[in-house]
Amino acid sequence: MFTAISRGRMLPIIAAFLVVTILQSTSFADDGGDDYPAQITLEIADGTYIYEMIDGSSTIVSGTIQDETVPDSATWELLDSSGTRHYVDFTDDLVSASETGLWNEWSFDIEINPLVVGPCACTIVVTAIDVSGNTHTELMSIFISPNTHQLPPTIHIYGESTDTWSSQEHIVNALSRTVHHAEPIFEYTFRNSTIVKCSDVASQDMSDMPDDVITLNSSQISFGVSMDGNPVGPLSFEIDLAQFSDGWYDLILYATNPLNQEISHDCTSIRVDNTAPVALIEGPSTIQEGMEGVVIDGSSSYDMNWGIQGLTYIWSVIEVEAGSVSGADFIVDSDGRSISINPNSSGTYEIKLAITDQAGNIGRSSIIIEVQNIAPIVRLSIDGVPISNNDEFILPKDSTCLIDASGSIDTPNDVDNLRYIWRVNNIPTYEGASREFFWPEGVDDEFILTIEVIDDDSNSSMISILIKDIDTNGTFPLPIIVLILSAVFLTYSAVKFRDQTNESEIPKWA
Repeated sequence: MFTAISRGRMLPIIAAFLVVTILQSTSFADDGGDDYPAQITLEIADGTYIYEMIDGSSTIVSGTIQDETVPDSATWELLDSSGTRHYVDFTDDLVSASETGLWNEWSFDIEINPLVVGPCACTIVVTAIDVSGNTHTELMSIFISPNTHQLPPTIHIYGESTDTWSSQEHIVNALSRTVHHAEPIFEYTFRNSTIVKCSDVASQDMSDMPDDVITLNSSQISFGVSMDGNPVGPLSFEIDLAQFSDGWYDLILYATNPLNQEISHDCTSIRVDNTAPVALIEGPSTIQEGMEGVVIDGSSSYDMNWGIQGLTYIWSVIEVEAGSVSGADFIVDSDGRSISINPNSSGTYEIKLAITDQAGNIGRSSIIIEVQNIAPIVRLSIDGVPISNNDEFILPKDSTCLIDASGSIDTPNDVDNLRYIWRVNNIPTYEGASREFFWPEGVDDEFILTIEVIDDDSNSSMISILIKDIDTNGTFPLPIIVLILSAVFLTYSAVKFRDQTNESEIPKWA
């Protein structure tokens, strides 16, 4: 199998989408992983109408924040199409209302002076940031004016982030309400962002509505529902992005009060990424087993429009045997643009690279690598003395010696399973790594001793030496003897062992 080493830490990719419909208001929190997110409550009804008081009196809006610990930050904001109308940081004004161990409550009061704020169809945005940095927000509609017939709907797009990527589709979440409780008419434009995002917002005058505006019908919108079954407050709809090229786009959402034709709008910028990264792999097509640190490089991969920042590289190394997958090694690494492999087994391997971008698009590529088996290297010693191929060794007939091939080497995956076949004059005689050796019966003055070492892929290497009695004279050179004996052995094998294999009954050494 392969041993694969990746660079960097494993980076899991987690995507979550949550839609919550709340009767009187909309509250959401950034994904912080806390089990009990902070709860924000406002003691005011969604869609409350406040008259401008001539005497300059004000309205007090009370609320509470419940959490384990006091928030690091707490703010109040009134927003309409023109921007922020009223802002208060009340972090230092929170009052402890109750302490019940792990769950505590703090209260706050916000003063609204209608004459200061002026007429507005506003969205209340109360934001609390907890000690872990998680953001929790409560949204609600409020109307301030002496003349209800001149107010447009409230409209506020929420849940958007500059870190958000969209591919193929985008879900828009918004909060909108009319002072008359009539369902607003919703329209939107979707166009390339200007240098200053959301700066190209058309006038709220109906006569100046852009030509490319798209009207949403009720069947395209998912509404929150009140107790009486009427649509109210939170809404969501889907935009099909499949036909858009990659880039930044401004979404301008218009809400029209059907009873007085007053219009409000909100804008958010959306990053569209419909194009998958291009995965490219560079590496050798053939390598030998036992090599270390063979680099497979994917650093030439790219994302045409957004660059390589934020790409996640997922490598898999699969051994392929007869069209089937026998095993795999998976690596997930945001910085692992290359991997280092140590091929310990021969075979055919497929190395795959999948690259995901931050929008979830995936680019794929693969290469095939042949890992070639390496034959064993025979190491022979007699009585502890190293012996090379074609050497001669003197062994008196009445003596013994220790012949040892256990020092033979191979790659780690093969070395423990090597077979050792000993031949006398090319006839398989014994099997085993070492033994005490006697002059073979039936052999007169000299013979060829051959040791063949075979790995589990049937690759082998051998050493042949000439062993002579001490009184032997005038012998042929060893290479000629080996050639003659090999010819004799081949003839002998063809006649006697045609249907037998190397697995014949060879005496084993204990």
